[in-house]
Amino acid sequence: MPHESGREPGLKVVVDLIDEKLEIRSGPSLIGSWPMSEVGIRGEDNGFHLRIEGEELILEMDDDPGFALAIGLHSASPIMRRRIMAALHEDDLAEPAG
Repeated sequence: MPHESGREPGLKVVVDLIDEKLEIRSGPSLIGSWPMSEVGIRGEDNGFHLRIEGEELILEMDDDPGFALAIGLHSASPIMRRRIMAALHEDDLAEPAG
């Protein structure tokens, strides 16, 4: 069934950041593993746009803010920045005062 955007649904994947490498898996299959230095990443309204080996992947994450912080993303679209800031604010509120 097409997504509300009109696109076909994508592939569910797991993204791991291990030792400065980005690994993408679907089930037991490794789709790819790349050094972070070879991956271009932009935070856009519809997810993270990854430029790898001349191709573009769009990742729609369950945890946009967590991924952005894990990769050290310093710029993003205004909507993505608001999501990241809201998540950081929720984390600050959830931590007990010391």
